[in-house]
Amino acid sequence: MRAIAAATVCLALLPPHVSADDHGEVPRVSMTVEPATGTVGDIFTATVQIEAPTDVALSLPGRDADLGDVEVRSASRSQEELADGRRRTTLRYEFSVWEVGESTVQAPPIAWRRGDDAPQQAERPEATVSIHSVLTEGAEEIKDVRPPHEIPLRPIHYVLAAAPLLLLIGLIAGAVALIRRRRSAEEAEAPEPPLPPGAEAIRALDELERENLVGQGRLKDHYVRLSWILRHYIERRWRLPALEETTGMLAATMRGSGRVPEVHARAVVALLTRADLAKFAKHTPEHTVAREDVERAREIVTSTRHAAESDQRPLALAEGGPAN
Repeated sequence: MRAIAAATVCLALLPPHVSADDHGEVPRVSMTVEPATGTVGDIFTATVQIEAPTDVALSLPGRDADLGDVEVRSASRSQEELADGRRRTTLRYEFSVWEVGESTVQAPPIAWRRGDDAPQQAERPEATVSIHSVLTEGAEEIKDVRPPHEIPLRPIHYVLAAAPLLLLIGLIAGAVALIRRRRSAEEAEAPEPPLPPGAEAIRALDELERENLVGQGRLKDHYVRLSWILRHYIERRWRLPALEETTGMLAATMRGSGRVPEVHARAVVALLTRADLAKFAKHTPEHTVAREDVERAREIVTSTRHAAESDQRPLALAEGGPAN
């Protein structure tokens, strides 16, 4: 009984067992460098592995990682889940060393944190690489480059040096003169203001009559031109989409707009309908009717154009033909 009591007292005095999971496992960091030796400027690969529980957050540097007195060329990263519930993160850095001798490579600084705890720094293992000179053993040091040989300058050298500058000045002067000439020509040839809708239509009808397409038997071409002249006039005069709509659509548009008087709308529809028959239905109207349709179009234009054009009509028609 005394032995049992003594054992019980000893057990009570022992500190409680604390597992690694109670305090949390610290990330383990390892590093290898390959190859172990090389020459100045060779590419070495440092492989850094971090094994840590999945509840640990890691802060991993990239290409800007500090590995010591080396030049980091590239950086990559990969992860894998381990069977014991931990995660292995692998960092690979390619670097070069430019100093001959033994060079120490250190794992990059890695910060870790569990939950809301303060960040901590993981261990930074080191490795050593041996760097040899690119010169073979017993070779002499590279000699300095000879200084440049001075060439005496002659007058021709100054002329050649100034030639590009003179050429540039000449090009600039020529460009300025050309721009001024073009500007003067544009100002002298200012475009004439467009004719009013009525004057433009009358001129086009007079030109159509002078071409005498009816006399040449080209009735379809005649009505194509006549239809376009009248539709273009309607589009400019009343701002209606006459060139984009069929005759039926245009009839509804003119009546719905309230801009075209009904008597003129009927005259336009009748004339355009005859033109459509000649263009699309292979209908051949009489030559007399074709010529009269030009006069009908002229009458529509004359009776519907703006009052302000009435004073300009003799001048506009003087260029195209007699007034009707």
